[in-house]
Amino acid sequence: MTTSRFQTHSPSTRTLWLTVLVVALVYVWGIDNLYMPNNGDEMIYAHIARMTAATGQWLPLVSDYSNLRNTKPPVLFWQSMLVTGWGQYWQLWLIRLPSIIYLALVSAGMAMLLRRWLGEWRTAAWAVLCFLLCWGTFRYGRPYMTTAPEMFWYSLAPGFVLWRAANAQTRDIQNTWDDWRWWTLLGLLTGIGLAYKSFALVAPVAAGTWLLRLFLQTKWSWRAVVCNTAQMAWMSLLAVGLFACWLLIDPQPQEVWREFVQQENVGKMSDGRNYFAVMFSFNGSADYLAAPMLNSGLLFPWVLALVGVAWRQRGTASEPKRSLLTKASLLWIAVWWVVFLLPNHRSSRYLLPLLPALALLMALHVDSIKRVAPRVTGLLALIMLSVLVWLGWHARAIGVLPDLLAGLVLVSWVAGLVIWVRMWWIPSTGVFDSLLCAALALLSLTALLQGMHGERVDFQGDSKLRPQADTIWVSQSSNGEFEPLHFLLPGDNRFTSDQARVEALTNGTDTASGTWFMVVRLDDADPLPCETMNVCERIATRWDIELRPKPGQANADNINRPREWLWRQEWLMRVR
Repeated sequence: MTTSRFQTHSPSTRTLWLTVLVVALVYVWGIDNLYMPNNGDEMIYAHIARMTAATGQWLPLVSDYSNLRNTKPPVLFWQSMLVTGWGQYWQLWLIRLPSIIYLALVSAGMAMLLRRWLGEWRTAAWAVLCFLLCWGTFRYGRPYMTTAPEMFWYSLAPGFVLWRAANAQTRDIQNTWDDWRWWTLLGLLTGIGLAYKSFALVAPVAAGTWLLRLFLQTKWSWRAVVCNTAQMAWMSLLAVGLFACWLLIDPQPQEVWREFVQQENVGKMSDGRNYFAVMFSFNGSADYLAAPMLNSGLLFPWVLALVGVAWRQRGTASEPKRSLLTKASLLWIAVWWVVFLLPNHRSSRYLLPLLPALALLMALHVDSIKRVAPRVTGLLALIMLSVLVWLGWHARAIGVLPDLLAGLVLVSWVAGLVIWVRMWWIPSTGVFDSLLCAALALLSLTALLQGMHGERVDFQGDSKLRPQADTIWVSQSSNGEFEPLHFLLPGDNRFTSDQARVEALTNGTDTASGTWFMVVRLDDADPLPCETMNVCERIATRWDIELRPKPGQANADNINRPREWLWRQEWLMRVR
């Protein structure tokens, strides 16, 4: 039961939805920023989509990286090909826009489901707010990746089951033509989701939905088990069949089989290592076991609090609908967690599609979360805000953070401090206040990174002197790291990684006239040897962020000087 004090200080439903709107605006702000929190795979996917669009053909997929061509099914790449007009409008915000739309659909689906079960919009607002403030949603849901589509397509089947279960008259498993038509449609829709990621994802979706239906059955019978099994098998068959169409329409099905089926999927399920040795090793399971912390981020104390809530409420009477929905959500989470224990390769990212269910659990028990978890969340957010203020101070000093954004970062820290202090002064506001602190942390991070955007990180120099259809030699680095340069230097340029060639051009031993190359330097670095020899010229420079610092690059001696290990410059050079 909620205390009267909590009810007095708890925010209104309107306030909760206004907060959701503000957080949604933070999500949209900066989706065209190269430095938005993401994963390195995003630029690999962008590269494959851009190269495939340039051929004017749907298939086969094309990539300059021979080992990263059929790394994902084609629907992910077709999506960006369509929204960019087959690459004619190759803009970063355009290829990320579908992810934002998917997140909006998932949020709307959660809200409507909770409204149907509980008859009010308040819990729905809590759920959407928690969902958007999870770090996994913020980092992986916005970029051009498979996370947001997975959350949507893989939630349709269990969402359909829960939607019908809200009404006791439609909760039971039924063997009618109408039901079979629904599961036929859900099979095809799930197949679209598989065509974003992998055919293997049918296992947790089908297994979770199968158990969920049996759990919600009001009267258990063998006939219901058989009918449920047949319908789930039919759904799975249609889903995998739709995915398999890729092999039928691709001009190079043998390459799809070798690169995607054998290497990308079967290879991760069994890589020759001892299963139990890997499972009980730090490298084999640490990231997977840390999934609740890595995916929920600042809301991890809430996840721990849910465990305490479950322990305190064991065996006690509670609201039937909330209790049933809680158990159904836990069942869905447990099935996914167990299924992904089976392969040798495990990752916390495999459990990202569970974030809607986790947010739903938080919302259902928000009134039962005690003071400690919100205060710890607020403290973590305050620590994050303090680090961002410190980085913002240095970013402003080197000119990559405008005064307005630097002020926003500082104001966010002050507001976070005030709110955290209020959590101690008025404990009953702590739950909502902790979410406000988390929202301020994400806003501050976005503002800081937004400083590395637009003209401040474009190549500075004579804009007429730019390569248009040339080969640009770059240093060796990870796959996809140079794909962002296509947004900064538009045209038909080709970026070729060759460390030896770049060193020869830098030292002035390679004097092929008109050759373009790029080097990474600190802002106070000396001119290149080829510049002092008057062999090459610096055409343009730009600021960049070191996304993958090398070992030892940040150490005890320079940790207080982030301009030496976090920010760097890229020089665009040309041989005279």
